[in-house]
Amino acid sequence: MESARKFSSFDRAHSDPAGGTRQGAWCRKSMVVLWAVVVLAGCAPHPQATTIAPDNTEFEEVFSRAYEGVYDKYIEPLDASDIAVRGIKGLSDLDPDWTAGRDGPALRVSLGGEPVGLLAFPAHDDVRGWADVTSHAIALGREASLRIRDADSEAIYRAVLRRALAPLDPHTRYVGLRSARDYRAQREGFGGIGIRLNFDGNEPRVISILHDTPAEASALKAGDTITHIDSDPVHGLPRREIIWRLRGEPGSPVRIRAIRKIASNPFEVVLRRALIVSPTVHLRRKGGLAVISISGFNQSTFRDLERILKVSVADAEPARGIVLDLRGNPGGLLDQAVAVADAFLAKGRIVSTRGRHPDSFQLFNATGRELAAGLPMVVLINGQSASAAEIVAAALQDRGRAVVVGSTSYGKGTVQNITRLPNDGELILTWARFHAPSGYALDRLGVMPNICTSPPWNPDVDSAATLEEKVVAATAVLSVWRNHLAADDAEAESLRTKCPPRAEISELDLKAAERILSDTTLYAQALGAITPSVARSGGAGAVGVHH
Repeated sequence: MESARKFSSFDRAHSDPAGGTRQGAWCRKSMVVLWAVVVLAGCAPHPQATTIAPDNTEFEEVFSRAYEGVYDKYIEPLDASDIAVRGIKGLSDLDPDWTAGRDGPALRVSLGGEPVGLLAFPAHDDVRGWADVTSHAIALGREASLRIRDADSEAIYRAVLRRALAPLDPHTRYVGLRSARDYRAQREGFGGIGIRLNFDGNEPRVISILHDTPAEASALKAGDTITHIDSDPVHGLPRREIIWRLRGEPGSPVRIRAIRKIASNPFEVVLRRALIVSPTVHLRRKGGLAVISISGFNQSTFRDLERILKVSVADAEPARGIVLDLRGNPGGLLDQAVAVADAFLAKGRIVSTRGRHPDSFQLFNATGRELAAGLPMVVLINGQSASAAEIVAAALQDRGRAVVVGSTSYGKGTVQNITRLPNDGELILTWARFHAPSGYALDRLGVMPNICTSPPWNPDVDSAATLEEKVVAATAVLSVWRNHLAADDAEAESLRTKCPPRAEISELDLKAAERILSDTTLYAQALGAITPSVARSGGAGAVGVHH
């Protein structure tokens, strides 16, 4: 038998003069994979047929890595054959005439109703075998269909993996090469010069320069317009192209020509790129309060927070309270969320994760670093606070460390595993759910605030007594909230209506936080009324996992 990585192409002239045209058409168009070959009766190999070794190595490696990741790590058990068959059917996104379906112990692929090939099934759990089937199906498709042949590799990866992952949860997806680079840059940083650009005009204009970056040490200033990068004009280039020309390996040089409104002549600067990690933590003082906003969780989030907390505590006029603003924060890296929560806690559970893969079972506890000197604290959330932001809010709430104010959060309580594929794309798949210290799963439920400002609390009309009423109302809801069964979607939706999630960011939330932090009795009431017994006792806490 020939190698599993080869197929034969048949061009038959055998037709039945008596009218056996169906079999003749099959023979004329068929290509049969010689890995576990299934040959239809009447299709004998042509003496001149040649064996072709398609350049499928990358396809096999990409699909093998992707299928293995989904099969091994996805939060629910899956059948490798279902993943692959769905993916192969996805080639119809490139050519609507393409079809694929099971035919006994094999997969029949056709184009325009005419059979193209028959691929024998490997074992249901043979992930590598199903990756080979997929790559051979692509080879058949490229031989038979001009549209599939003309599609580049990235289009094929998108078509196959999008369909393969379609029935899974919405957070599991394939991210192509270019988008994956952007995501990695957001998470891990990138080689760049440290500027923010505005693309409203014909050329990019510098709107700000990041601290401690190559750009800050150069002659570039906010307001300068970039006209050339490495002697090439940027006029008319797409935004993404300009960004990627500015980026490169840390340490590599880049020459920039720019113009300044007040200068008559352009000027040039040569900079050496450095690792740039976009800042996600920002501090502003409002009276005696330190208002710390976190817009996301990347590799530098905890480091930036640590620096800001040291300044706030050691300042000549130290803060008397902290407002941690997580509104609009979509999440990010799990380890950074744990570190941020740890920065405010003396002890106890922060979060636990649990999925199907053994490595998804993790417990994260506070290390006792407590960088905020025990200052009273309010956390602001809204309907766009998700994932890592919810981990922080739930941990500080359950541990009795902070009063949570705002609306119910997004309810994205799952952990995604990211696998970098051989084509530099990424497979992002859900592999665990996370649980608050009190035990409830946040997925589809979210975090219920101690004081709900949805509908908004009006400081000009509502009194402190109104806030006390909100505390009492939240206490009853939170009691049910913490005993919610993860499988009960109807109850989750009903509970979320008690404090409807809202997307807008209102200054009224901050006013409520100021009122709470200025009233020690109200603060103690809000903090104590919602603190579960596990948090009040300071113990590690039980983790409730519901199926």
